[in-house]
Order: sequence, then C-alpha cells, then structure tokens
Amino acid sequence: MTKPSPKPPNDLNLITGESLKKHTYMRTGGSVSFFAEPKNSSELSQTIKWANSNELPIKIIGGGSNLLISDDGLSGVVISLKHACREINFGENQVTVGSGVMLPALSKAAANKELGGLEFAIGIPGTVGGALCNNAGIGDGRNFGSLVKEITVLKETVISKIPKSELQFHYRSSNLKKCKLIILSAILNLQFRTKNECELEMRKLLEQRQKTQPTSSKNAGSMFKNPTNQFAGELIEKAGCKGMSVGNASVSNLHANFIVHDGNATTKEIITLMELVAQKVFYNSGIKLEPEVELWSDSKKSILF
Repeated sequence: MTKPSPKPPNDLNLITGESLKKHTYMRTGGSVSFFAEPKNSSELSQTIKWANSNELPIKIIGGGSNLLISDDGLSGVVISLKHACREINFGENQVTVGSGVMLPALSKAAANKELGGLEFAIGIPGTVGGALCNNAGIGDGRNFGSLVKEITVLKETVISKIPKSELQFHYRSSNLKKCKLIILSAILNLQFRTKNECELEMRKLLEQRQKTQPTSSKNAGSMFKNPTNQFAGELIEKAGCKGMSVGNASVSNLHANFIVHDGNATTKEIITLMELVAQKVFYNSGIKLEPEVELWSDSKKSILF
C-alpha cells in the first residue's frame, strides 16, 4: 500500500506537484512531490527538518544545467537555494559566496571589484553549489575547485566548515556528491586584475561559446565527460553521430557533445540517444564515454547512470 504524502505546514510555502521542466535548461522531465525555495537559512532548516521527520528524500537544485529529470517525476523534496544562499561578500583577494549564486553573476561581480580568476565561469549556466559538486570548468583546464579555500555546509541541523584538502576535487567531480551535505557557501581565493582585463576575457569567452555551442537551442550543456587526453565531441563526431536523433532529441550539428531539442523531447528520448551515441563511440574507438549530466530518477532508467 502506497504511503500517503504528508501535508506540509503552510509557513514553509512548499509547492506540491511542481513541474521541474522550468527549473532545468533541458526543459524535460516530470514533477516532484514538493518543491521549496526557502527565503533564508531559518526557513531552509525548517524545510529540511520537516522533510527528514517525514522520511522524504531531499535534492538540491542549482541552475538546472547538466541535469536530466525522469519523465515519471520524483518523490521527496527538491530545494532551490537561490534565495536562502545568495550572499556575495568580497575581502582582500577573496570572496565569500552563497551556493545559490549563479556563476555568470559572480564573474561579473568579481570583475567589478577588480578581482580575477572567475572569468572562465562567465558562460557556465550553473550555481556555486553545483560548480562545487561537479568541479565545473572549461576546456582549457580552468576549474572551480582550484579557487576554493573552504566551504560551509549543513548536515541535518549542524553547520560546519570543510577545507579544500578534504573535498577531493578532480575532473568534473568532488566527493561532495557522495556526502549527504547541503552546501551553504564557499570562500574562493582570487587575485587582482583590472576590470577592463576581466571584461575583455569574459567577452572573448562568451563570443567563443556562441560560435561553438548551440546556445539558442534547449540543451543541458556537455552530455559526456572528456576522456583523458581526448575530447568527447570529437569522438562522437568521428563515430558519425552528428545530427543523429531519437524522437525529438538530436545530437547538435554545431557541437557533437550537445543534445538539443525544439521543446518537445522527453527525457527518455534524450537518454536513449545518449546510449546510442556511447555505443557507437565504443564500437568506433574502444572508449567508454561517461555522462557529465546527472539523471534524477526514483528508479534506475539507463545503463549509463
């Protein structure tokens, strides 16, 4: 017998049955039992306490890039921290920034303070929290983890600090995904750079992104991680996958490591296409591609995830 969904208290402002399509860049997927956008840390703590008391799984959503949501939706509570964790406080060659802050906004804010190091993040459509979990970066090797001094996290009701040395940053990964922690903020080490220098580099990076990535189409960002000393996009193109489609989802003709759609694709179509791409790349090169995107699902839906 299915356990009935608990009724949340009115003061938490939880949304029941919220569609997660509008909260992701791919714009696919189903609804979640409860969705929360706590206004502050107190409301965040109350939401977590309520979810835990009702044995509901909790997921934290950032900008919604690099994320696929099951068409069947999710049970539990999905929490956005864009209001509760949005601080940006600059010090001497440092910034303390909330996990809900979007990376492009942080890059611009740092440039205005004549602090460099975050220029590479201007075109990454995610939050600080997501960048920490996935060690977000760009193709030239620059990554978020290299800037981190320490982070502040919440585990159940306890707030603590974790130094960089314990976070195990690697290519597009950290140990934060394995820990049941909610990232509240991070301290990043930056360096002096004139505003003009920062803005010039950010402009160049955005222009390059516009030329090489399908920014006008719905997509989740890079679908697969780059294997060591290889580029996933090149491997996919060499395997003859550019333009390949399943239903309404297709491999971008501009950049083969992107899957795009016109607004009518399903997550199932996207995953099926990913499986076919990975299979063709393996047959062509012997290399197994690993997803860079994350799939949220209540049940195992693919051999890739």
